Formats: sequence, C-alpha cells, structure tokens
Amino acid sequence: MKHLLVLISTLFLSGCWLTTHTSKMPFGAMPLTVVAAGEAVSWLATDKFLSDHVSSLATGKDCSLSRKLSGEGKYCMTELEIERANRPVWSVQKTYCYGSLASATCYDRPSPNPADRLIGVYEKPVYPVKTPD
Repeated sequence: MKHLLVLISTLFLSGCWLTTHTSKMPFGAMPLTVVAAGEAVSWLATDKFLSDHVSSLATGKDCSLSRKLSGEGKYCMTELEIERANRPVWSVQKTYCYGSLASATCYDRPSPNPADRLIGVYEKPVYPVKTPD
C-alpha cells in the first residue's frame, strides 16, 4: 500500500512544473518529476523524506516526519530519546499462593474459597509480546 501511494503521488505530481523544452534535466524530464522520484526513493529506502535528512544534518538529531505523524515520537529526537521511546513497557503478573497439605498451590487470581490460607502474593514481571500489525 505504501509503495502504491508513492507511485500514484509521483505520477500525479510529475506534470505540475511548467518548463520549456530546453530543460537541462536528463532525458527531458520535468524538474518536479526528478524531485518527486528522489523523495519516493528516499522514503521507500529510509522511511524519511529528503527534508528529514536535511533537518537531521542541521540539528544533529534523527528527524522523521513519518514518526511524528504516526504518533511514535517527536519530529527530531536524539538517539537516547528514540531508545527510550522504543523500550517495551513491562507489566506485572500477580500470583496468589495458598497453603495446602503438602506444598503451596499458586493461582493467577485469588481463590474464591474462604477456607484457603493465603501464604503470599508474588509479582512476576512479564515481558510484553508485540502483536503483528
């Protein structure tokens, strides 16, 4: 879908630049076609536009419009900020352990039986599993 959108955008914008036939561009291409093709290649290869690369060079940070528009972070971020933003959020799974005749019996939720003797509640960190998009 991403490739189709870039191709359609390039085709629609290719004739928008008015030039004469004495253009110095290779193969007689319109200048906007060359710029649009450069933007398309840059975005497909690096997921950044040409202006993102210029902004990255000027600020010394990693700048990306697609990251900003997708809500994954700010437009320009340092490497440390990107690492922190991509760090997974760990959750905690509680385990409830009750005394029995021979050993402890543990469950993932409190026992509904009031006769069970609670030994302790343990918290186990659970690494988040990324779901495929």
